[in-house]
Amino acid sequence: MTGTERRGALIDEIKGQYSERRCTDVHQLLTTLANPIRFRLLCALRTNSFTVGELVEITDSQLSNISQHLKMMWMAGYITKRRDGKQVYYSLENDHVIQVIAHLEELYPPQTYPDRSDPT
Repeated sequence: MTGTERRGALIDEIKGQYSERRCTDVHQLLTTLANPIRFRLLCALRTNSFTVGELVEITDSQLSNISQHLKMMWMAGYITKRRDGKQVYYSLENDHVIQVIAHLEELYPPQTYPDRSDPT
């Protein structure tokens, strides 16, 4: 195999590994995680199921804002929802998102970022 043939084979391999679909899926996930409110919601949902009201309290955000973020993440397939009487509970059950957040928490441990409201 010549050098040109090897380069061509390498290019074909890379094109196969990094298909447009795969890159689009990764882009969508990273775009979702890049928003601080969505990231915070997903981190919270990684620990437990919560109602919209509880998520508003966790994020100190507005109900309409949280509802929009939840709808977008639900439509993307990152979170699920279940009704219990009048309450709707949201959960994180997407393995890719769970794994990415777990890895990010290893890289950026929560204990290295003290609460801004903590006077110490």
